[in-house]
Amino acid sequence: MPAMTMQFPLRDDPQVVALLRPGDRIEATLVVQGDAYWLERVQTKGFVPTPAPASSVALAAVTPRPNRAIGPGDPVPDFALTDQTGHTVRLSDMRGEPVAVTFLYTSCPVAAACPMTTAKFSRLAAMLKDKPAAGLLVVTVDPEHDTPQVLADYAKKAGADPRRWKFLTGSPESVADVASRFGILYHTEGSQVIHGQGVAVVDPKGRLATIYYGQTWEPEHILRDIEKARAAG
Repeated sequence: MPAMTMQFPLRDDPQVVALLRPGDRIEATLVVQGDAYWLERVQTKGFVPTPAPASSVALAAVTPRPNRAIGPGDPVPDFALTDQTGHTVRLSDMRGEPVAVTFLYTSCPVAAACPMTTAKFSRLAAMLKDKPAAGLLVVTVDPEHDTPQVLADYAKKAGADPRRWKFLTGSPESVADVASRFGILYHTEGSQVIHGQGVAVVDPKGRLATIYYGQTWEPEHILRDIEKARAAG
């Protein structure tokens, strides 16, 4: 596995934590309780100088345009992207049923970001299993790497049924346009894609019903909003 950067919350003596510097080698205990995780019992093991940062941030060739996000009640502009099976998916083809939409990328190294989103969508898919039709769409923010085959492998590991839960990619321009409509901005820094997090529910008539930013949402919230959107028609 190539080297990567991950973020971990710390729960330790503040006086110990205050002594840490960028470049310190440490040993610590990783504690995981449900969706929460943190490091404790931190011990320093020496110092390695941190390389000087690059003079400029490397931006993706195509990034979403800011200030284009729609609001609740607005029609969601139609889009056509490719799913993990290689088929074209149009949002307009899903009219008549509510749809949840979120964004991630498959090589994300931050456990509290994309992997958490995938875990929550997996729980949501299980909650929807015996309910009327509702779509789940996951749009990659790294379309140049996340090909349909890459997404198919990722979807299989997530246990996604492609009839309901679709992972989408497309040209960088198409993906950036979709992301900007939902208020999701991103750019690359080294090997990582720095992106906003959010999940939206589109109602059966193709209007934005609700949207959450960050990871404050739970599958139960999205299930509730899907049922509300379905009832409202």
